[in-house]
Amino acid sequence: MRLSVISPTLNEAKNVPLLVEQIGRALRGIDHEILIVDDNSADLTWSVAKELSATNPRVRILRRMENPGLGAAVIDGFDAATGDAVACIDADLQHDPSILSHMLEELQNGADVVVGSRHVDGGSTGNWNISRRFQSWIATKTAQLLLGVRLKDPMSGYFLVRRKDFSEIKPDLDGKGFKILLEIVAHLHTTKIKEVPYTFRPRAHGESKLSGKVILQYFHQIWRLCSSSRHFTVRFIKSAIVGGIGLFINLGVMAIFLKSTSILDWRASAIASLAANLQNYVLYNVWTYVAGFHTGFRKLDGYLSYLLMSASGMVVSTIAYSVFAGAFLHVPLMQQSPQAFYGRLFCQFVAVLLGIRFNYALNRVFNWPDLALLHLEAPPKVPILR
Repeated sequence: MRLSVISPTLNEAKNVPLLVEQIGRALRGIDHEILIVDDNSADLTWSVAKELSATNPRVRILRRMENPGLGAAVIDGFDAATGDAVACIDADLQHDPSILSHMLEELQNGADVVVGSRHVDGGSTGNWNISRRFQSWIATKTAQLLLGVRLKDPMSGYFLVRRKDFSEIKPDLDGKGFKILLEIVAHLHTTKIKEVPYTFRPRAHGESKLSGKVILQYFHQIWRLCSSSRHFTVRFIKSAIVGGIGLFINLGVMAIFLKSTSILDWRASAIASLAANLQNYVLYNVWTYVAGFHTGFRKLDGYLSYLLMSASGMVVSTIAYSVFAGAFLHVPLMQQSPQAFYGRLFCQFVAVLLGIRFNYALNRVFNWPDLALLHLEAPPKVPILR
C-alpha cells in the first residue's frame, strides 16, 4: 500500500528539511511520497520544499495561492495525493514521524481511521504547562460531549485514512474547520478507529499558529457539526441555553418575592415559573425554532399552546418546591430567615430542573410539529463513535 504523507505548512522553512529526513527514516522500505502543501509562506517554505524535490523524488510541493487555512490545505493535499493511504502530519516536528509505519499497519489490519494520540496509554503531551493542558482538556471534552466522539484525542492533527474513503466524503467536508480530523470522522460513518500513542514533542523552529481566532474557529466548527449530530443537535443546545436563562429568571423572580413580599409558599414558586415560562416562549420562538417563527395572532395561539404544554411541568415544579421546602428545611413555609431564604431558592432550583428536559421534548413534538417531523424523518449522518 502506497502512503502519501501530507504536511500543511505556513512559514516552516527551517522545519521542512528535518521533517522530510525524519519521515524518510521512519518509512524506509515503505513505498511513500511526501507532499508539502504550503500556503504561499512569506519565508519561502514552498521554495525550500521545491529544492528538496529536485534531489528527493519522493518529495512533492503544492503551493496554494488562495483560500488559505489548515483544513483547506489538508483537503487539497489529500485530493492531490497519489497514495492508497493519506496521512496528515504537522511540519513543526511536534508529531513523531516514527509511528507512521505502525499507523499504516493498523490501517492495513482493518481500521478506517488511525490517529496519533497523546491521550492513550503510552502517549504524552510532553512538556505542556498546566494552562495548555487545561485548554486541551476543555476542547477535548467539548468534542466528546457535543459530538459523541469517543476518541481519547479528538484534537489530534496527526492521522491516517484511505484515500478512497476521503474521496467519498470530500464534498461534505468544510475546509474552514480548525480540526479536519473531526470533519472526517463526522462524515465517514465508521467506528473502526485506532489510536496509536506518541509523545508530543517541542516545536523545532518557528512559532505556534494557535491563537484566539483559531480557538473561535474550533468552537464554531463544533457548533456547525452539532447541527447534524445524533448526539446533541444545535437545536437541543439552543433549548438548553433558553432553559438556563429561564432558570435564572425563575430564581430571580423567586428571590424578589422571598425578599420583598410575604408570599413564601407555593404561590411564589408558581409566579416565578410563569415569568420564566413567558421568557422561554419568546426565545424559543425567535431563536431556537426560528424557522417555525410564530407571527401575528399565532403568537398568542402559540403561547397559549406552549403554556398548556408547560403547565404539567410547572405544576410538578410547584408541588416539588412545596414538598422539598417542607421536608428539607424543617421550618414552616411562612418562616423568614437567611437560611430559609437560600434553602427555598435551592429547593426551587431543584424543582425547576425536573421540568426542563420534559418541556423541551413536549414542545418539539407538539408546539413546533413541522420542525420536529423534519428532524425525525431526516436522521443526521454524524456517527456516534463507540
